[in-house]
Amino acid sequence: MTHIRKITNTLAAVALACLTLTSTACSDDDDNSTPDPDKQEQGQTLTLQDAVGSYTGTFDFTSEPSTLNPAPQSQNDIAVSLEVTEEGAVHFAEFPAATLVTALLGEEAAGSLIDMLGTITYDATIGTPTADATKLSAALTTPALTINLMGGMMKVEISIESPEQLTYTKEGGLTFTLKTTKASINGEEMELVNTLTFDVKK
Repeated sequence: MTHIRKITNTLAAVALACLTLTSTACSDDDDNSTPDPDKQEQGQTLTLQDAVGSYTGTFDFTSEPSTLNPAPQSQNDIAVSLEVTEEGAVHFAEFPAATLVTALLGEEAAGSLIDMLGTITYDATIGTPTADATKLSAALTTPALTINLMGGMMKVEISIESPEQLTYTKEGGLTFTLKTTKASINGEEMELVNTLTFDVKK
């Protein structure tokens, strides 16, 4: 009888130990399956979808002398609005084309034409990004900008590049640079070096 009691006590102790281990394992599993939201957020990599939305802010404009405008004027803090689309583009519903036309032709010559510009839209495509939890960077593909003036009698085509990568931060800030390199008026090419540095926020 004593021998049986010892075996029973031993089995009870083993069962209790197993229950304790199982409980601890469950507790550990629970901890792993429900991570701290704050820690999860800190480690979440930004994507282009995070950048989608409407932005407002300013851009700085610097211009180098050209054949038609030997003394262009630089400007700072020009108001601008734009959008990053679901398709992955920087979309200007109203591109600041008047600034470029003035830099190309000079203020006096451009003055009579700016009213004829109408609304000029422009899209730059965002490339494959590199990102971490705080910042996303990507190259921009920038097509030429075509502007028709005087009812189409004057066609201006401006070549644009993006010398630096676009940057988006988790705080909602977006920065990028567009640089014009040359322009053609009715097929006649000339240098047109302007830099537009954008700093906008959601």
